[in-house]
Amino acid sequence: MPEKVFISSDGEFCDRNGNAIVLRGVNLDPITKIPACPYLPTHTPVDESSYYENADEVSFVNHPLPLEDIEEHINRLKSLGYNCIRFPFTWEALEHQGPGKYDFEYIDYVIKVLKKIGSIGGLYVYLDPHQDVWSRFCGGSGAPLWTLYAAGFNPRHFNATEAAVLHNHYSAEGEAYPKMLWPTNYFKLACQTMFTLFFAGKDFAPKCQINGENIQDYLQNRFIDAVMVLYSKIQEKAPELFAENCIIGLETINEPNCGYFGERNLEQVPRDRNLKRGSTPTGFQSFLLGEGHAALVEQYDISIFGPTKIGTKEIDPKGTSCWLTNEERAQLDSRYGWQRAASWLPAQCIWKLHGVWAENEGGPTLLRKDYFAYVAESPLSPVNDVYFSHHQFVSFYKRFQRAFRKIDKESLLFMQGLVFKQPPQLKGSDLIDDRTVYSCHFYDGMSLMFKTWNRKFNVDTFGIVRGRYFNPAFSVVLGETNIRKCLKRQLREMKQEVKDALSIPCFFTEIGMPFDMDNKRAYKNGDFSSQISAVDALQAALEGENLSYSLWCYCSKNSHEYGDEWNNEDFSIWSSQHSNQRLEAETPRLEASDFVTLTENLELDTPPCARKNKLDFSGIRVLDAVLRPFPIKIHGKFIDANFDLPAKTYKLEIAARADAEISPDAHSFIFLPQHHFPLGRITINSSSGVFAYHQDYQVLKWFHSSGKQWLTISLIDADSRAPSPNCTIS
Repeated sequence: MPEKVFISSDGEFCDRNGNAIVLRGVNLDPITKIPACPYLPTHTPVDESSYYENADEVSFVNHPLPLEDIEEHINRLKSLGYNCIRFPFTWEALEHQGPGKYDFEYIDYVIKVLKKIGSIGGLYVYLDPHQDVWSRFCGGSGAPLWTLYAAGFNPRHFNATEAAVLHNHYSAEGEAYPKMLWPTNYFKLACQTMFTLFFAGKDFAPKCQINGENIQDYLQNRFIDAVMVLYSKIQEKAPELFAENCIIGLETINEPNCGYFGERNLEQVPRDRNLKRGSTPTGFQSFLLGEGHAALVEQYDISIFGPTKIGTKEIDPKGTSCWLTNEERAQLDSRYGWQRAASWLPAQCIWKLHGVWAENEGGPTLLRKDYFAYVAESPLSPVNDVYFSHHQFVSFYKRFQRAFRKIDKESLLFMQGLVFKQPPQLKGSDLIDDRTVYSCHFYDGMSLMFKTWNRKFNVDTFGIVRGRYFNPAFSVVLGETNIRKCLKRQLREMKQEVKDALSIPCFFTEIGMPFDMDNKRAYKNGDFSSQISAVDALQAALEGENLSYSLWCYCSKNSHEYGDEWNNEDFSIWSSQHSNQRLEAETPRLEASDFVTLTENLELDTPPCARKNKLDFSGIRVLDAVLRPFPIKIHGKFIDANFDLPAKTYKLEIAARADAEISPDAHSFIFLPQHHFPLGRITINSSSGVFAYHQDYQVLKWFHSSGKQWLTISLIDADSRAPSPNCTIS
């Protein structure tokens, strides 16, 4: 049974005795973004009528995995030494039939999946209410269709009005879906409106009252209630998962967004918008398009120097509106039991309803270009993302935390703020307890947008997003060595921000590299050197700071043609089409004489480590870079670590506790994969101590002295005469 995870006084993960531990693993599985029945991957053209009309009747049962397949996939993860899983699920999966109508068949299925993972043992799980650009009906995943109806939208007309751009629409029209186009939906009418309503409806849409609540409260309450229904049912039907430290916590909402909040001029595309690709309407243009008016919209593409304008394009919905007519809204209100305030007039843009723009004799006119730049609490100073984090986001978090702590006071609560933005300054407040973790996400901008690993130059993604450079050209980093250092520096800065603002652990709940680099060349010629270098650089940056993380991702349906089955993303570390040897380890048995000192009756009374049965790496892509040594538990604190993949050398430096010489528990554990460090060919040099190796778990047990300690593990070069090591395992 995994031991309970605690948080130290200096904001690090530890065991009950204060020994440093690290959690590492994957997101399992992005396939949960889409229904299992009918199976609706985003590359499939959809029947418009059934896609929307039958949205209430979908089922997510068997996503992420059929029950009979779980052990196979979990065993692969444990073979990699992973001890943690981020488990995404969507609001839509829970409540697709309508507000308050929960899919208990799906909830029972989730409980069975978690029980199966728990029975296999050795893994922590935390739950992630996942979303991308609000909903799959906005080109992403997350919220059910009825939430868009609640806001007054008719999603059937999103394509014509470009209120959202779906991969399915491209497939239906036979066009190639551009790389990483889906995130641009964050700046389209549907997604921006939904997030504005969800976090700031009371500020900007006071007329939008539904069943006696402002749309903000209505949406937040439905979302939180749905998440807590799932969590409560797990507690009720599988209490052993909590008692045995399998389920360790719950995240808030994946990648929250400001919506229109803080936009100072709706006639302009904000200058600090770093993602511009394809059609890039201003806020006002998106309002016009939504009501069927034509607009001349700027077109952008991404270059190494940032977004580049490549022209303009007239988009003409020809009178089609993405807002529900009076008749349509009345039918849906009856269907879902909604009573709206009389002030919420139908058949029009809700931003027109609130006086942001109007239709005059001379045509549509923007009346309040700075409408979203001021709130009642800040009437003289314009608001921004920092204000949003400290007010609108914190208000939501307070509501979520209160609901969660009402049913679970012991598990970890993962607070996820705005991606790449400053966390709220809450250190010392009653919103931060000793069971709170901050979730960060990181993706390297160039690798993500261009789907390649450029060894010659890269950019400081974090610095660009934070506006540190007048021109992105000034953020360029030259040479692979400096690129690797830059990645590490960015992660260190993000971690330090969390420490300064919150004094809690920083957990990278999403971080990863695309595998479909260089136009999928590796799938044809088998040369994965770019992917190996990219993944190695990213993981080395994490390891150098001893950061806990969940790689994005492990997708059980990944294929070379369609990637992770969602918006052409291809991040999975595993693919059914990836050919490599199964690598079922026939581990040589060791004798006591093979060690300088071998403690008797070695027991791993530590956090979960690797698997005890045969190793299975089949289908794991870039295994050399994914499978890595790391300190499972340190009797003291972490200082530094480095795994040199080409040289096959691992170095670890720690600050051991003062009781190291006298305590029977004075030992540290290191996951040491035999794939890189085969028995009989490794040498260990260290500042002090003796070692024992548990071959079933691939774990090195290091008995060391107190104070600053180090060790170096490397392969023996048969052609050299290296100095005698402290210990040679042979």
